[in-house]
Amino acid sequence: MKAPKQQENALDHVLKYTGVFGGVQGLTILMSIVRNKLASHFLGPVGFALIAIYQSIADFIHSTSNFGIPFSSVRELSEKVGNSHQTDKTELSPFIMVIRTWCLWTAVAAALLCVIGSPLLSMWFFDKDEAPWWTISLLAPMVFALSITGGEISILKGLRRLRRVATISAVGAVSTLCLTVPFFWSLGLNGILIALNLSTIALTAIHFAFTLPLFPYRVKPFSMEVMRQGWSMVRIGIPFVLAAIAGSGVAMALPALLKNYGSMDDLGQYRAAYNLMVTYAGIVFTAFEADFFPRLSGVNHDKEQRNLVINQQIRVCVLLIAPLLIAMMTAMPLIVQILYTESFLPAVSMAVCAAFYMFLRAITTPIGYTALACGDSLLFLLMEVIYDVVSLGIIFGCYLVWGLMGAGIGLSLSALFDLVLIGVCYGRHYGFRLSSSTTLLALQQTILLALTLVVCLYAPPVWRWLMGGLLFVLSLVRSYVVLAAETTIIDKIRHRL
Repeated sequence: MKAPKQQENALDHVLKYTGVFGGVQGLTILMSIVRNKLASHFLGPVGFALIAIYQSIADFIHSTSNFGIPFSSVRELSEKVGNSHQTDKTELSPFIMVIRTWCLWTAVAAALLCVIGSPLLSMWFFDKDEAPWWTISLLAPMVFALSITGGEISILKGLRRLRRVATISAVGAVSTLCLTVPFFWSLGLNGILIALNLSTIALTAIHFAFTLPLFPYRVKPFSMEVMRQGWSMVRIGIPFVLAAIAGSGVAMALPALLKNYGSMDDLGQYRAAYNLMVTYAGIVFTAFEADFFPRLSGVNHDKEQRNLVINQQIRVCVLLIAPLLIAMMTAMPLIVQILYTESFLPAVSMAVCAAFYMFLRAITTPIGYTALACGDSLLFLLMEVIYDVVSLGIIFGCYLVWGLMGAGIGLSLSALFDLVLIGVCYGRHYGFRLSSSTTLLALQQTILLALTLVVCLYAPPVWRWLMGGLLFVLSLVRSYVVLAAETTIIDKIRHRL
């Protein structure tokens, strides 16, 4: 039976923008696949471990020093654009100058923090004979560029220039590939820092190429009035940045724990498995910040409409990601050999066990945006901190018991904990409820996913392919039937074919 017209149009909208940003993310992932394939050949698991360490450090410093401006500025700029119903440069230029001025200062702070904190970070991650302390200080250009880039991308999102955002992602993926692989090939492990810095700076330049034609770069770093005007962004963003610090802290602490209690090889395997099952499958979630968050914010005072929007997003995410995960789980040994090398085969079991992490995120992520859309940043901070602390303990504890496969189990268990946590909390605070149809759909796909997990872990290779293929078809057919009944996009595609 067809869905009501209002719901049908809404689901079409969700599916459309998930497809648009997912398509761009697909190109990004393709470039990442090529880069990882070449990097695995030139660097091996140890190189992947070093990349994971450096990136987690850079992300942590960036999250610590940006005051949440890349997030809060999007909200304020969107309100200004919405109130004027136009992108009048005369009206918006002063506020964009405020954004860029604050981002410039946060970039300087990030670079100084990287240099000053490098001895402590080096002691945490490396033994004395592995790398000198000043190695981490060489990430200063990278963290500086990350802060500047955060401001420029927030301007485009606030102006709703989503096509430019998508184009930047595609161009940035190609440039990152071109600027990293030559250094991996020519310098090996010694080329990692150079490659990371150059690719990040190039990404900043690409953002400028798309934002400067709209608004020329102007800052007033020593104007107290400009700094005062930006304080409202900082006040809104502080809880968000504290949550980001907690998340980045976990992302930084986990590699250190895996390296110190395991080995660099284990850390490299973990990073490869995480890329395969979490980063690549995350293509389904790429439209959340650009499309879902503004839609949810628009109905944040209406409980019924808010629940409807969240349930619609969950349905589309579950329908899209379940067949993808089953296909990836079934073909994971082949995928690892194609995308990496045979030395990364130990990552297969972890990647398979982490599938439920991504599936549960399809449910928890739309719910988790509720606090932000309603302006309850302190509640959002509390939920994030609790989840981050508990997830670190679960993942590391499971790793100590079951090794790499345990890390995948820990990821899935942490996502289950998150679902229970925000389900209970947001259910009481905002009156959120999963609809009966959404719950039934999620349970159906959960059963198929659980059967696939058992087959992939215990069945011989031939039965793995046969049973996995059958389960994939069942999941795909179920998703197709629901989407065909509740949206018009499937009919349009069939008509064109």
